[in-house]
Amino acid sequence: MLASPSALSTDTAPYDAIVIGAGHNGLATATVLSRNGKRVLVLEKNGYVGGMGGTREILKDCQNEVGASCMFPLSKEIQEYFQFEKNGVELIPLPVMAVNLTGKNGRPLIFYKNSLKLAFGLLKNYGPSAMIGFARFIKFCDYPAKMLDRFTARKTPQNLTDIISQAPTQEKRAQLEMAFNGSAMDIIDKFFPDPIKHKELRANMAFAAVQATFKGPYSQGSAMCLIYTMAQEGSAGMMQRVKGGMGKLSESLVTQIESLGGEVRTKQQVKKIIIENEAAVGVELKNGDQFFAKTIISNLDKPATFNKLAQDYPLPEEIKQQVDGFEHRGAYVHMLFKLSGLPRYAAHIDKLNRIPFAQFGGAMVADPEVLQRCYEQSKKGELPPIVPLAFQFPSLLDDSLAPEGFHIASAYGFYFPCDAEKSRRGKLRDEFGEMIIDHIDMHMTGFRELIVDKAIFSSDHFAVMEGASNGDWTHGLLHPEQMVGDRCLIEGTGHTTPITNLYLCGSSCHPGPGVTFLPGYNCAFEVLDTHAA
Repeated sequence: MLASPSALSTDTAPYDAIVIGAGHNGLATATVLSRNGKRVLVLEKNGYVGGMGGTREILKDCQNEVGASCMFPLSKEIQEYFQFEKNGVELIPLPVMAVNLTGKNGRPLIFYKNSLKLAFGLLKNYGPSAMIGFARFIKFCDYPAKMLDRFTARKTPQNLTDIISQAPTQEKRAQLEMAFNGSAMDIIDKFFPDPIKHKELRANMAFAAVQATFKGPYSQGSAMCLIYTMAQEGSAGMMQRVKGGMGKLSESLVTQIESLGGEVRTKQQVKKIIIENEAAVGVELKNGDQFFAKTIISNLDKPATFNKLAQDYPLPEEIKQQVDGFEHRGAYVHMLFKLSGLPRYAAHIDKLNRIPFAQFGGAMVADPEVLQRCYEQSKKGELPPIVPLAFQFPSLLDDSLAPEGFHIASAYGFYFPCDAEKSRRGKLRDEFGEMIIDHIDMHMTGFRELIVDKAIFSSDHFAVMEGASNGDWTHGLLHPEQMVGDRCLIEGTGHTTPITNLYLCGSSCHPGPGVTFLPGYNCAFEVLDTHAA
């Protein structure tokens, strides 16, 4: 135990910064601060780093990802700063990024890395109107996506109202209104209006709009998530796998931090943030140990930070309402599988078995009307009629993840009734898991028989494992009123809080969820700029 803060001025605190949580954003913050000569201590309650972007053994002799499983585009600045590949990370390209399936009679929608192959596939399988509609759809998304600044480093965001009002023309304002406050189907109907010809495109775009929000595709505000999903960084625009699992990214940051004199300690659960004279001065662990620093940085979401770790500090009423008003829900179930072999696609889509790497992953979805019904039933505490899901067989491309002769798979099923009574949720979770297996088995006959072992996680597990409020991996759902500047607590700043010397660095901050490292990176520079002033 170190000296008490009353005997220790902030100028002589043993650490310049303490970061609570070794998720990828917490480690990004610590890396930047360490590179700038700051003595940093990272405290992580679990025995592994990376949080929901980590990798560890869940199923015997396998390396499993409980959370993020693919690396999406990183901003050029982030790539250049952290230099993951120069620090031991190996990236695996995905020639087929996703195969998306809509019902047993739907045509497979294949997203190739090669844009020409993608365009030709759309033309061949869905006709000219679909290909043209997709090109127009991508163009439509470009402007509002840029306004979201999802991949812009070190920029404090404006609130949504100002972004819309400052659009240069009435046409642009109307476009932003639709893109941010409308429903996903407002946009989808505009570019894919034919429910028969465009069936698969409609279903898959609708699914893209609801994965990070507790809404249906016909719900107002669901368009925001669609735009966020479609945003492209530009310099690296495609998904990739990380060899050995997503956790390798965070592990590479730990190596960098420690090489610069910083410390990353696991199995160190922070119980509370120590606040004196309205300033954060240290942390107290569950075991009673205390550590002190000039700056305290939380990688947890807002309710977990202020209503748990700093619950003794009375927030200003306006900010207290903002924190408590943020919607956090985890309407999903995540499953991991160890398989005795790699399944093949069923007879109705047998042609996919002849396309190299088409078994890697994708989505199994439903028509927008069914998706909306899934959402409505979830709100009532009922299981949906079908479980739309994202699936992946990562060992197809990376044999280091499973023992010889075995494969691993994962699936995220959506619209789990997460608001049902807690006493019912365990039984509902298990029934939901069986529905996930049934859906996969419909498209990959024999999948169920290949299962050697499995693990199932609902949002309740993520709440306990990762400290995410209500198990919400987004740290605040992608609703219009919870994005860009409205994700910030203090106007004109991205990470500053009402408690002096306390900052937020996780996905609860702009630009939000996804393994972009930007919230953590941006936070570190805000801390450096503030303390240099």
